[in-house]
Amino acid sequence: VVLQAFAAKGAICFTPTAKLARNVGSSTSRTSQLFAKPPPKNSFDLEAIEAFEKQLEKEEASLNIQDSVDSDDGGGGPISSSPDEDFKLYQITHDMDNMRIDLAINQFEPELSRSHCGSLVKDGKVSTSNSSDGTKFTVMKRKAQKVSAGDVLRVEHVADDRPEEIIAQDLPLEILFEDEYMIIINKAAGMVVHPAAGNWDGTVVNALAHYLSKKSPFGSGEFVQQDGSVAAEQGEGVDVEGTDGETVFLRPGIVHRLDKGTTGVLVVAKTRAALAALSEAFAARNVKKTYAAITVGNPGNRVVIDKPIGRHPVHRQRMRVVPDPSARNSANRVVRGQMMADAMASKPPSQLGRRALSFVDSLAFDGKLSVVQVRIETGRTHQIRVHLQDRHTPIYGDDVYGLADWNKKLSKTHGVQRPLLHAARLEIDHPMTGEHMVITAPMAPDMIKTADAIWPQGRDERPDLFE
Repeated sequence: VVLQAFAAKGAICFTPTAKLARNVGSSTSRTSQLFAKPPPKNSFDLEAIEAFEKQLEKEEASLNIQDSVDSDDGGGGPISSSPDEDFKLYQITHDMDNMRIDLAINQFEPELSRSHCGSLVKDGKVSTSNSSDGTKFTVMKRKAQKVSAGDVLRVEHVADDRPEEIIAQDLPLEILFEDEYMIIINKAAGMVVHPAAGNWDGTVVNALAHYLSKKSPFGSGEFVQQDGSVAAEQGEGVDVEGTDGETVFLRPGIVHRLDKGTTGVLVVAKTRAALAALSEAFAARNVKKTYAAITVGNPGNRVVIDKPIGRHPVHRQRMRVVPDPSARNSANRVVRGQMMADAMASKPPSQLGRRALSFVDSLAFDGKLSVVQVRIETGRTHQIRVHLQDRHTPIYGDDVYGLADWNKKLSKTHGVQRPLLHAARLEIDHPMTGEHMVITAPMAPDMIKTADAIWPQGRDERPDLFE
């Protein structure tokens, strides 16, 4: 093949009767006739030859893909794989037709968990091709999308640095309630709920692994062993509220999540039965969640914010209120109505947004800052932070959705570098007994200090927030 390319550029000569044959795979055979050309006048061009070699390697790879797709052997192994490459190619067989793409990946790479396969799809690491030459790939965005027989999957290799087990750590926990079925804590600021990239330890789960195995008077439950060990995939397959479908590993018993900087009531199941019941209660919106926040400006009273929230199309770690294609301007005209609607129709589900409903009431306002109560009906990622930003009254200290100048003032004056947001109250039925429970947690000292300045009579009017 390389000789044929060199001849085409006049880099080498053949006799008039020279022939070059090439076999591609087991199903394709091609023969090319090359005729003599005069020797090149220019000097030997090594760069041109190397460029041709690279181009021919690409053509060879595409031909190999097509040969595998056209074959009838029914094999579903890798079409192309090399330790030097950062991806693998797989052919979808007839028995995998109409299969979910995350399940298909799991069939090809059984050493990967189903959740990890789903995260590969969500992170844009999986693409498919059903073109005749097998070179035009389309990135898949939904793990529930189906594949068809003959499709070629391109799966990018992603280094998985997750630990195989959770490390039990003796970290302080403020326990609000515990029995043999669940434990409820007042999460501290700066503590991540479960291990994740960049925070493999020092989390609530790490602290619970130690507490439940060494100190709990009600036993360690079903997820934590007596020695403090926890299987990495325990709890897999249960939706975690606050993740919007994001793949979550290493979270035994976790059914909902609070952001790293948010304090307050957090419920964790200790048994599989409790985990299933709590997860169902959150999904069915049978749990009432009330938060306290300090905001810049006054969002008002009896405010209902019913706006969908989706992932930001550019800043993937951020969320946003999804624009309404039927929104009207001051002249009561639809703003870019059809154009925006068409654009939204082409967006992936993660950017289209999901319904988010918040009820906001200002408890106190000093002319600049407010102490606010927010009850949320849904549990979208960053819901309260995004909704209050959209109302132009962002949470004080929020370095993602807040106001930089105000945040600097808070940091300089009080040394606070987090959003002043607190999960103050949770109403829930006990997962096993059905008893209705109301759990409250006081705000953290840094938030109490700011709230005292805004609302001097707050301790008398709402002692549950302060004590």
